[in-house]
Amino acid sequence: MSNQSQIAFQHRSDRVALGQDLVRQVRQLWSFGNVSDLDGSWDALAPRIVQAVTSGQTAAAAQATPFMDAVDRSYGRKPSGGSLVPEAFSGVMLDGREVGPALFSAVTTTKEAIGAGIAPPNAFLAGANALAVVAQAALQDMGRQADITLGRARAYTRYVRVVGAGACSRCGILAGAASSEKAFLRHTGCQCQAMPVLVSRGGVPNIPRGFHDSPEAFFDSLSKVEQDHAFTKAGAEAIRAGANPVSVVNARRGAYGIGYSGHYHAPVPVGTRSVLKPIQIGVKADGTPLRVYATGEGTSARGAFYKSERARGGEAVKEGRYRRSTTIRLMPEQLIQMAGSDVNRLRELLTRYGYMD
Repeated sequence: MSNQSQIAFQHRSDRVALGQDLVRQVRQLWSFGNVSDLDGSWDALAPRIVQAVTSGQTAAAAQATPFMDAVDRSYGRKPSGGSLVPEAFSGVMLDGREVGPALFSAVTTTKEAIGAGIAPPNAFLAGANALAVVAQAALQDMGRQADITLGRARAYTRYVRVVGAGACSRCGILAGAASSEKAFLRHTGCQCQAMPVLVSRGGVPNIPRGFHDSPEAFFDSLSKVEQDHAFTKAGAEAIRAGANPVSVVNARRGAYGIGYSGHYHAPVPVGTRSVLKPIQIGVKADGTPLRVYATGEGTSARGAFYKSERARGGEAVKEGRYRRSTTIRLMPEQLIQMAGSDVNRLRELLTRYGYMD
């Protein structure tokens, strides 16, 4: 592991720890609320909750200077580029909203849950979860903004994503990717950080040793339990059998019965979960429905699965602006069921449905 990777992963660990501490604080404060008087409880608790979050943001932003100083020294550069004002990164969300109104989602989520028929104690817990998500995002987002602001002042223009254990699969498949000066887009709750890297004369980023240089490298760095948690049990089993992690993860984006509603700041309907559900594609010989786990990902004219199917002589139909393959693309969950304990058969199926080359 290089000096740069040690610095980057320690910074990620410190930032994650700070976020976890903030979550514990706001959850404890929320526990003093009264579910029968949510608005009154919020009026009483909000000042302390907002103070906890803004203080956490300031602490996160304060981590930027020692981090960037260490980065400079690791590259043989003298730390320079002015000083950072940590307080300037507190009190607001990444989208410009003030922290207080954003945190009020704890109240609205609780009310929506009660309105949806959820028992008040469970609804109150849903509010706590919403509060934790917003608080975590407020801290992580502004901490990263502080890092990038100081990095820009010190003339860094390229970054490598710092992905570690605990990252989701969507972040995992971006391991090793180098970004432009805007660093990386992130989903709510993302714990990835950005490590500045030097650029060669040809404009190619020089990624130091020790960073996960591919999705496969990130996957292999995890324990089996961590792999199953991040990539789902079926997805992880498919990858262990040789499937491309990117193909496996992207397939869930278009899977029937599931949606990445937890990403890109889109709300999840109260009382619902994104669960993979089988679709009926026919009837079995005994008259019972034939259901399979399937995805629409890659089946349009721009998708790799569509192109491979057309090359095999498969048919396509026009749907909206694009043509789509009529072949149903099965999910790894379905392929694993079909293959049973036969690993070779599983690999054949993974290849057939576009998960292996």
